[in-house]
Amino acid sequence: MDFMKVFDQTVREIKREVNLKVLKVPEIEQKVLDATDDEPWGPHGTVLAEIATATKKFTECQLVMNVLWTRLSETGKDWRYVYKALAVIEYLVSHGSERAVDDIIEHTFQISALSSFEYVEPSGKDVGLNVRKKAENIVALLNDREKIHDVRNKAAANRDKYIGVSSSGMTYKSGTTSFSSASSHSSSKYGGFGSSGDRFSDSYGDKGRYDEAKVDKDYSGKSRYGVSSYDEENSFKKGSARSV
Repeated sequence: MDFMKVFDQTVREIKREVNLKVLKVPEIEQKVLDATDDEPWGPHGTVLAEIATATKKFTECQLVMNVLWTRLSETGKDWRYVYKALAVIEYLVSHGSERAVDDIIEHTFQISALSSFEYVEPSGKDVGLNVRKKAENIVALLNDREKIHDVRNKAAANRDKYIGVSSSGMTYKSGTTSFSSASSHSSSKYGGFGSSGDRFSDSYGDKGRYDEAKVDKDYSGKSRYGVSSYDEENSFKKGSARSV
């Protein structure tokens, strides 16, 4: 067993416990930090579904998006933070709330800037290519409202098989995605997915946080992206109720 790997994992767990118990980092914030950490694999599909569901609440949506935009500011050897944040963003376009989609569209320029992301490992591998390809895929989607509509409807129709049990009674498991340096590109997977989890104290705080009880008229009524938040949440709850 690699001693350094065990040591690094132990340090991550300690930091995570400090965040949750000492710094009182909200659970959903920590969940997004964990989902976009520097490990060479992606978050499980159930974690992505939980993050997507959290975006349906004002406060939690703000926390989720703040972590993601902060992760996108990483550079160089921290490319996995960026790539995995993009993967979560890509998932949210299909599965997140309309509020999350609006926020993502507003950050199209920031995502587009990553099409020039550069990092070549000492071995000579251009791992920056992973980030560039993912960013280009997302920007292409964001610039096509009809495509957003289509992928969200498709995600809603297929949601059961990503969160537990399908209508046929068969269990489906969403596997993790590898983010190793060896991969040279990444494909778009709109339905199933796409240095440590420190607290971003400078990025967060009370500014911009919403009252969860507040009602936003822009997000009620008819959906602009194909599936209403009401339909999404009920679909998730029905699937979750069947998952044991």
